[in-house]
Amino acid sequence: MFDEEFEKLTSKDQEQFAHSVNNLMLKSFILRETFDKSTKMMKPNFEYSFLEKNIDLVRDYLAFSGWVVDKDSSLGIIMIQNSYQENRIRMDLTTSLMIYALRYTYEVQREQNPMMSEVYFSSSSLIQLMLDKSLLPPDKKPSATSLASSYRFLENHNIIARISGDYRDRDLQFYILPTILYIIDNDQINAIFDKIQESDAF
Repeated sequence: MFDEEFEKLTSKDQEQFAHSVNNLMLKSFILRETFDKSTKMMKPNFEYSFLEKNIDLVRDYLAFSGWVVDKDSSLGIIMIQNSYQENRIRMDLTTSLMIYALRYTYEVQREQNPMMSEVYFSSSSLIQLMLDKSLLPPDKKPSATSLASSYRFLENHNIIARISGDYRDRDLQFYILPTILYIIDNDQINAIFDKIQESDAF
């Protein structure tokens, strides 16, 4: 039973359990490594280690409210999804197009270097890619405010990790994280592509 196993944790670990589970529900993904802004390097994430160590307890706890906890050990991701298909996040078209382009970039880079887990990228490179792939009409680029909102969403959900620059800047630099493979599935990718072909929503 969950109560019995939870009581076996120290008071410090019980507090960490509450913090880590709340963070998992807030961000949807917890990664084995996080970007340390002070050292400008990826470093081991204690929260991932804690959740991994207590994964069965976390699963039992969240199962009460319909949440399923999955783990991809090869990419170092712990993630949740709702078994009732509720609490789904709706993304605007700008964010959806950015995710499409970021996933394309991530998969191309991973084909060239399968050992790579994070992919370095920049805002200017992303916009250029979206133009090259006809994801953006040349005369209807998204505004700086729209882009900033999308970048903020992606960082808040551990899809990208900002290295330097402001959300609004073309020189914004960031890592594309392996969670990009899980934020939308292949069917949704195809649906986004179909929508791109018929939409001039910008």
